[in-house]
Amino acid sequence: MIGFFDLKNGCAGDMVCAALAGCVDIEAVKGELKKIDFPTHYEIEIRQVVKSAGPFHGIKANQFIVHVEKEQEQARSYSEIVRIFETSRLAESSRGKIIHVFELLALAEGRVHNESIDELHFHAVGQTDALVEVSFSILALEKLGIKKVFSSPVGVSNIAPATMEMLLDIPVVIRKIPYEITTPTGIAIIKAITESFDDTPVIIPVGHCYSAGTEYTDFPNTLHFIYGTEYFGLKDRVSVIETSVDDMNPMVFEYLIEKLHSSGALEVCFFTGITKKSRPVFWIRIICEPVFKEKIFRLLFKETTTLGIRYREEERIVLERSQKKIKTRYGDISIKIGCYSGEIFNVMPEYEECKKVAMEKNIPIKKVIEEVMKAATGIDIEK
Repeated sequence: MIGFFDLKNGCAGDMVCAALAGCVDIEAVKGELKKIDFPTHYEIEIRQVVKSAGPFHGIKANQFIVHVEKEQEQARSYSEIVRIFETSRLAESSRGKIIHVFELLALAEGRVHNESIDELHFHAVGQTDALVEVSFSILALEKLGIKKVFSSPVGVSNIAPATMEMLLDIPVVIRKIPYEITTPTGIAIIKAITESFDDTPVIIPVGHCYSAGTEYTDFPNTLHFIYGTEYFGLKDRVSVIETSVDDMNPMVFEYLIEKLHSSGALEVCFFTGITKKSRPVFWIRIICEPVFKEKIFRLLFKETTTLGIRYREEERIVLERSQKKIKTRYGDISIKIGCYSGEIFNVMPEYEECKKVAMEKNIPIKKVIEEVMKAATGIDIEK
């Protein structure tokens, strides 16, 4: 399951929560929140409003309000906030994601005020309502089973210094609005969870919800969250990225290939030739999903000596892919199956598993592969 946040009209922590609240089982998230010992008692209210945008029809949207009882305004240190979540009864992965949001906030505030994280104290961001908003956002995404999050460029106006720090390297749309439409808490949540602010995969929607801020003007102070399954059709668009280098030590290419694959490359190829002054040249070609091209551009400029990169988008036809275990005389080994309209065209043993068997049994890997292919003859993908 993947999610998309439309942020062109800004984002705040309560708006992120409100949009997610319209999609998730709220009681299930509240059950998880009970595992956190927040500084003061609170209640969550979900309110439905209609936001108008000038002469246009109104948008029905959620508002997320955290009612806090008897909390005195006090600064709360970063270490205190971390301790609240580290001592919670949440799963370790959930604790880590929540703390990461506050780490982004702390680093941004630290740069603004020239203070280390250890010296830093939060005011509004350290209050119980903000702690609940960050926690609710992360836990709601987990309950929805969202594995990847994508976002639009972020709408901003009257930007707070800490917000601006976190917006560096993120595409923004600057609005002429007389108030702040993106807050530090909101952008910290979004930055912590978003994989890309550029290309978004094709989504088959399962659900969606609008949320609204508290301002009422002609500007539609709304956020939209959509979630669903990622569409894997036979037709696919990929980015083809190319560059060439003639002044690098080829010993580093193994490291570069590993970094490219970990950054989203589907395929990395190196070709050799001769260029000016009879120098050997290495032509690098990378294929990736368009959503990862920006990350790969940065990696190539950082890790190679290239001064320019060529890229284009192309369509490709891909087989529907699946994987299953089959029984062989060497044990259960995975095979990858490629189909077109339900017909199997390709079957390939999982190389790493074959390699492991060959090393453990001290036999040639080709014998393992032959045995797997024999066992896979006549395989039925439905079984």
